[in-house]
Parts: sequence; structure tokens; C-alpha cells
Amino acid sequence: MDIEIKIERNIMYDYLIIGNGIAGLSATEEIRKKDPQGKILIVSEEKPSTYWRTRLSDLISKDFTDDEIFVKKEPWYNERKIEERLSTKVERIDPEKRIAYLAGGEEIEFKKALIATGARAFVPPITNIDSKGVFAIRTVDDLRSFKEYVANKKEIVVIGGGILGLEAAFSAKKLGLEITVIESFDYLLARQLDRELSEKLEKNLNELGIKTITGKNTAEILTKDGAVCGVKLADGTDLSADAIMVQAGVRSNIKIAQDSGLETDRGVVVNDHLETAHEGIFAAGDCAQIGQFTIGLWTSSQEMGKIAGHNMTGDSESYKQPKPFSTLMLGDIKLFSAGMNSGEGIEEERIEKEDKIYKLFKKEDSYVGGILWGDIMYQNDVKNIVFNGKALEETKLGTEIFGK
Repeated sequence: MDIEIKIERNIMYDYLIIGNGIAGLSATEEIRKKDPQGKILIVSEEKPSTYWRTRLSDLISKDFTDDEIFVKKEPWYNERKIEERLSTKVERIDPEKRIAYLAGGEEIEFKKALIATGARAFVPPITNIDSKGVFAIRTVDDLRSFKEYVANKKEIVVIGGGILGLEAAFSAKKLGLEITVIESFDYLLARQLDRELSEKLEKNLNELGIKTITGKNTAEILTKDGAVCGVKLADGTDLSADAIMVQAGVRSNIKIAQDSGLETDRGVVVNDHLETAHEGIFAAGDCAQIGQFTIGLWTSSQEMGKIAGHNMTGDSESYKQPKPFSTLMLGDIKLFSAGMNSGEGIEEERIEKEDKIYKLFKKEDSYVGGILWGDIMYQNDVKNIVFNGKALEETKLGTEIFGK
């Protein structure tokens, strides 16, 4: 009696994309433009397709559907013959055999791979930080869990007074919650603002009903019956809280790379072409490290994804690290910051018109930074002056504001 044995062989994919954040999606889009026939597979641990992660803070105060937050909606994927495997974990890859090992034992063969696993929220080692009622919003699932939990709550503490923390605080305030922001630096947005404008920002936030505490560290999450009831600061001060939101930055997701024998540091180490030391294995987005830097910005991840996609199809483009700039818009609060605003030998040039403030920071003969308060329409001029060395008098900021 003959027994027929069937062996299911997986498809060989030309391009395997691990992670479906904006870096993974951007790479996929560029690959398909340059290679209309190659087989592409996106594998992601997240449940939904790629969504606008940059909107999560704003959506704290809004109702939404999955369809509203997708970057690309069906039939975009089907029309381009791009396969997705969602809620699926890649444990590791073998860079030499070109095999990806999934949780559950399945194996996938590929020719080239992109690691675009992004980053996770950094949760500082505070006593009781794992208690019920502590949230770090990084995914849409995190957001929904937070909104459900605070539906009948009153007081929220936000640990972290950076841009994301302030955006989240402002949005949560719209739910009618009492908000307190705790920032360990001496003043808010210490990397983006000088002390004068930071104090002005803090005053504006306080007038909106958002309490702020600066120069203080959180020592302990206070709990009752296993759930959050407050925080204790390092100076012994107790604050009551029904829930806590942690906005203390991110850390790159590098476990897959580590388990695959790829070089890692803070991120997955790549060259200027976003390729690892293993030919054909690339990394892009929040998980990638170029030189000594991981970047962690949506726009940077998008650009890295595009370049990685081009290079996976045979190009040899280099990624140039972006210059640092920030924008914050909270109701009537509008500010833009680029470059440096403090340090030895830095001098300030300042114009104030009504409640609008324009600052440029100069070291020797060059402008090294700028801040706009209340009127950010000149932000491209600031970037050109600070990053590209454009003469102030050749910009509208120079002629219309500084009278050059």
C-alpha cells in the first residue's frame, strides 16, 4: 500500500518586511514601484495594518474607527499584490540561509529582508510602575485600553513633559480630566526652548487647567487594592491620581536582530545605505542605528523606509541624518524650535510683536538655532538659516520681522 506524503512548501518571498510601521510601509511602497512583480510579505505583531501613530495623542479625546487611522486602506494592498501577516511574530531570521522563523514553528524563505520593528515606550524603573492604571501609549491598543480605563476617572498624572507628554496631556484635558504633568528637567521642553519661553509655555498650560511640576522625579506609584491611587515624588510629596500616563521616550525594538546574530547597540547597526553587515539584510525606522544615533521620528522613519526600499531593489542611496527641529501646537499655543538655543558663546537676537516672539541664536558669525512663538509661518526660513547657512536678509523672516 502506497502512502502519499504531502509536504507543504512555503513561498519564497523576494522581500520580507518585518514590522508594519511607517518605515516598513514606505519601504514596501517604494519596492513595488521599482519591482512590479517581486513577491512582498509584511509580517507584524500588531493587529491592524499601518496606522497614523502620530495621531494617537490627539485621538485620546476623540472617537475613531480603524479605517480612519489607516495610512493605506484596502484595496491598496490587494491591488499591489502585497501580502500581510498581522498578529504574527517573527522570532528570528537566519541571515545566511535566508529563513525567517515565526512563533509557532513556521518558516518563511526570503531573498532580502528589512527589519522595521520600531520602538517601544520606555517605562522608567519606578516602584510599582507595573500597577493597574499605568499606561504608556505607543499603539492603538494602548490607546483604547487607556480610554476605556479613564472613562469614569477624574485625576490623571502624566510622567514626562516632552512634546508627546504635553500633547497627550492637552488631549486628555478635553475629556474633562484633571491633569498634572511631572517633568524631571528644571523646565518644560528644555531641549527645544530657552527658559524664558518654557516659562511662558508653562504659564499658558496652567491657564488651560493643566498643572505642571518641574525639576521633580517620580519615586513611587502609590496603589490601593493593586490599582493606582497616586504618585510619590522624590522629595516626599504625594499626589493623588486615578491613572498615570508615562511619556518618557522610547527604546528601539532590537530583540529579533539580537536573536538573529546581527550587530546591535542601542539599535540595529546599519551603514549609510541602511544595510547591516549581512548583505541583503536591512533595517530602517526607530529600530535602526546609524553611527551613534537612533532617531525615533515619524518623518525620519518614513524617509529611511523609502531609501531602504530603493536599495533593496538595487539602488545605492545614502541616508543623511536629519537636523533637529520640533513643532508644538496645542490650541492657541504654537511654537517651533530648531537647532541650539544655549551654550558658551551663543548670543540671542529677539523680536517681539504683540504676543508673537521670534528668536535667533548666533555663535560667532553663524546662526545655530531659532525659536518661533505664536507665529510659526517662518519655520522654513529658520531651518534654511540655521541648517543651510542662508543669509537672514535673504529670507522673509529677515525682511519682514528682523528688518534686514
